[in-house]
Parts: sequence; structure tokens; C-alpha cells
Amino acid sequence: MKNETIMLISSLAATISAIAATVTTIMTYMLYRKRRQQKLYEKLDRILEIGIQYPYVENSNFISQWLDYRTSQDEKYLRYDMYCNLIFNYLAAVYDHYKGNKKSIEDFVDVKTWIRAHQLNWKNPVEPNENIDGYSNKFRDFINSYI
Repeated sequence: MKNETIMLISSLAATISAIAATVTTIMTYMLYRKRRQQKLYEKLDRILEIGIQYPYVENSNFISQWLDYRTSQDEKYLRYDMYCNLIFNYLAAVYDHYKGNKKSIEDFVDVKTWIRAHQLNWKNPVEPNENIDGYSNKFRDFINSYI
């Protein structure tokens, strides 16, 4: 009887420990996701601040001239190219965070508008293989699905 009681207590302790470890793991993962999402909000704010500071980077008339100026040394177009790199790198981080789930991504950020507005830069980067080498096939397919 004594051995059976010890075995039962040991089994219960092991089960409780396993449950506690599982709960701790889940809570840690949820906290990690929440912090990661907060960082995405912070990055979004920084990108939006650039758009406010340099409004031409979101101006359709300016953007429409990308093909004519993309290889120039015009500071505005150099800045615009870097701005687009920030946007697409940001969208890649959002894509990874939401594991490619379109609905979740669209609920988080206005991805359609950004991609469509800056599609000339995406399709015609300064460096020809920039978007091929810099992003995964799945992410490129995701971006191209909006164009």
C-alpha cells in the first residue's frame, strides 16, 4: 500500500509538473508573439513618420516617374528606393509574424494599398535581382498576388 501511494503521488506530481510546463510554454510563446507584434507597430509608426516627413514618397505623381529616375542620383529617388525597401522588408516581417495568413496580415496593415502604390519599385528595383535574392518565393508570390 505504501509503495502504491508513493507511485500515485509521484505520478500526480509528474502530471502537475507537465501541465505547469505546458502552461508556462504557452504563456511564454503568447508573450513573445505580443512583443513581436508591438515591435511591428513601432516599425509601422517609423515608416509612417517617414511618409509624413517626406510626403512625396507616397505621392502617386512622384511614384509614377520611378522608371525614369530609378537609376539617377536624385536624392528624392534614392530616398524613395530606401523607403520602398523599408516597406517591403516590413511587409516581409509582418508576413512571417502571421505565417503568411492573408486575412491576418490585411487586418493588421493596409497591405493592398501599399503594394499597389509601390508596385513599380517592386517590379523594377534598382538592383535587378534585389527582390529575388532578398525574399522567399512564398513572400514574393504573396506580394505579386496583389499586383
